[in-house]
Amino acid sequence: MSEARPSDDAGAAEPPPGATAGATPALPGSRWRRAPRRFAARGAANRVRRSHAQTRVTVRMALVFLLAAGAAVLAGEGTWLALHLLLAGGVVLAISGVSLMLAVTWSAAPAPADGWAWAQRLLVAAGAAGVAAGRHWDLGDAVVAGAGAAYAAGLATLAVLLVVTVRAGVERRFDAAVAAYVGAVAAGLGGVAVGVHLAVDGAVLGLRHAHVTLNLLGLVGLVVGGTLPYFAATVGRSRMAAHATPRRLVATDAVLAVGLVLAVAGFAWAHDGLATAGLLAYALGILAVASAMPRPSERTLRWAGPRLLGLWAGAAWWATAVVALALGAGDGPGVTMIGPWVTALVVAAYLQVLWGSLAYLLPMLRGGGHERLSAGFATTRSWLALVAANVAGVALVLDAEALVAGALAIWGLDTAVRTGLVLRRA
Repeated sequence: MSEARPSDDAGAAEPPPGATAGATPALPGSRWRRAPRRFAARGAANRVRRSHAQTRVTVRMALVFLLAAGAAVLAGEGTWLALHLLLAGGVVLAISGVSLMLAVTWSAAPAPADGWAWAQRLLVAAGAAGVAAGRHWDLGDAVVAGAGAAYAAGLATLAVLLVVTVRAGVERRFDAAVAAYVGAVAAGLGGVAVGVHLAVDGAVLGLRHAHVTLNLLGLVGLVVGGTLPYFAATVGRSRMAAHATPRRLVATDAVLAVGLVLAVAGFAWAHDGLATAGLLAYALGILAVASAMPRPSERTLRWAGPRLLGLWAGAAWWATAVVALALGAGDGPGVTMIGPWVTALVVAAYLQVLWGSLAYLLPMLRGGGHERLSAGFATTRSWLALVAANVAGVALVLDAEALVAGALAIWGLDTAVRTGLVLRRA
């Protein structure tokens, strides 16, 4: 994506992270050579405008779920409802919209048909809302199972749209990211199946841990791992890391996937050693992801500031939380996926990465020219929110409830006000 040209002509194709208009693509880390014709001449007509329009709708739906999760916390409805609204609804809807947009932008492919994009997002939204309501208010097994089936259909549709999109693309250097997205969807489908089974037939502790692992480290984690090496370059307006070649990124995704499978098997079979080995292997994959991100420089920090540091801090929390869980820092004996480190993983890692990403995406998606883009980036540039997010993570680990509440309140209020300003001016 091109930060400086969000509102180019409809047929314009944006160069990948770190590229400039008028350059011919090469492998990450190699030099870009000048070419007689503009890079923007390649790719499907209207792809950028259509993709951005679809993403705007999906992100707005995600924001509704994020607000609902906050409302559930304020109303004292319990952690389970808030987390499911946040993750299954808000985060996965954001993943749906952004992953499709990145697949279109990075591969220079046609945007999916609007009808398919609507069907996919509505299935995910209806499924997430149905499972949350059915389980929380005990509306019956039929409601939970039906909503789970709708949610699974939405995830499957996302996988199909991603594959169809990238196969129609001009650029294939970003297939590693799309492969990670499809793997994440596969993990999410497994998590849905296990979750519906637990809701209908009763909780089994080992399967509960497997369900959490498939969703947190699989559905969300694989998307984060597949995106950060590319997206960190986009947010910082820099080149990708020289060593972040497609082959290495595929190998990184494979390490994460192997660790995920081992951890899920260990939890399902109540084998602590296997679960620990899987989580530690997964943590190595996270370190590989971080090593593939371009290092922040004075120039990138001056430009991106808290947006970019939010991605790095989220990755650090991600690795730290997984290692802590592997070493038995969860609640209960043995290796578990319950406790303050799991909550810190959700809030300080994933939610912070989502915050940093939306702080870049919201101004870009509204378009309107360079002045509006610069104003939007200035609006979402918040050091206060960055500090509050990480204070909340520390407070969660220390079980300092008052500090958690204060930090989350500051983070949430600051983000809500800034998001409202961006959306109001759209």
